[in-house]
Amino acid sequence: MQSDHVIDRPRFAIPHGILLTTLVLLSASGLFASDINLPGMALAARAFDAPMSALQHTFSVYVIGLAIAQAIYGPLSDAYGRRRLVIGGMALYTVASIACALAPNVTAFGLARIVQALGAGAGMVIGRAIISDLFDTKTAARIFTTIMPIVGASPALAPLVGGYLTTSISWRAPFYFTALIGVAAVLLLAFYIPETAPATKRRGSVLATFATYPMLLEQPRFWAYAVNLCVGYAAYLAYLAASPVILESMGLSTKSISYCYISLSVTYIAGNLVSRHFARHHPLNRLLVVGFGLLALGAACVAGLAIHGVATPLPMILAISVITLANGFLIPLSFAGGVTSFPASAGAASGLMGAMHLTAGSLAISAIASLPGTVASLSAFEVSVAVLGCVAFPAFLRLANKPRVLERVACPTQ
Repeated sequence: MQSDHVIDRPRFAIPHGILLTTLVLLSASGLFASDINLPGMALAARAFDAPMSALQHTFSVYVIGLAIAQAIYGPLSDAYGRRRLVIGGMALYTVASIACALAPNVTAFGLARIVQALGAGAGMVIGRAIISDLFDTKTAARIFTTIMPIVGASPALAPLVGGYLTTSISWRAPFYFTALIGVAAVLLLAFYIPETAPATKRRGSVLATFATYPMLLEQPRFWAYAVNLCVGYAAYLAYLAASPVILESMGLSTKSISYCYISLSVTYIAGNLVSRHFARHHPLNRLLVVGFGLLALGAACVAGLAIHGVATPLPMILAISVITLANGFLIPLSFAGGVTSFPASAGAASGLMGAMHLTAGSLAISAIASLPGTVASLSAFEVSVAVLGCVAFPAFLRLANKPRVLERVACPTQ
């Protein structure tokens, strides 16, 4: 239909800078909003007269919202097109950001955060689909390698921006900033980005796509890679949830806390680049073993800090940086392994893995929020998830390699 603004790939003429800016806003908005209020979390708790654990739970529900969005937006956009869904999602993100800033109590704040995440998820999922619609594999790879370092840096940039806005204005100010991001994305989408999934290429049934999920869950090989994502993200988000309490107890100000997240993104990007380099010459599963070795080392370092009663920020930040270095191996390689193992169901596998690892992260946040805000509690959690990953990954791979296991998953066409 004309109103869909469908483009033909050969006549693709969106200005390159505008396209990249739009894709960055879509891809990074969800992660940016998840971390931007970390430096102001303690101030928000005092403003709401609520315990710190209640604010940590709002972080958890935000991640749950992202997980739900990962699972539903992909199939919906395959069936109904990208443009209207992503504009609607980013508009929802904008309105919910303002609701977060105006929330009168922690309950209203938590509900607004869920809605904000549901809107942000549209940008994260559909942004990737738009790249796939517009470009061939080689060009799409270049687009991804341009965007992903910026997306990877967003967890470090968000607390810096949030810390500055919190100390300069109010803990509510960061949410007006995310609303501005949403407005910018909606305007760029509305005026420059046409529909990229023509009706002739859309799938006829959303239910048929969702029916692939149970079949994927029967496959040990899928679980081998999905568990890696769950473990890596749980270890990371557990620290993010605990860090405002732990770092404040170590005497850091709100502004100082915001700087403590820089190394996490730097080491994640470094791990990503190193793993990409070695992936040219080494098997993927061998590199995942290296990732688990780094994860175990980082968890052991956190445990060592707890055992020796170290209560200064630098050793803690260095120990967690080892864990994020490990995630630079675990997360991209596990996504690659899971998706390429089921090429006929790549979209469903990607969406399901995304939902699973975000759900695991949400559960990790809830677990940390229920524990004392100490290094000892964090170390116990980090060691537990590292052990789980080191045991589960090879176990599922062995099960997958047995002849009786048939990987029969295929993406339904109707």
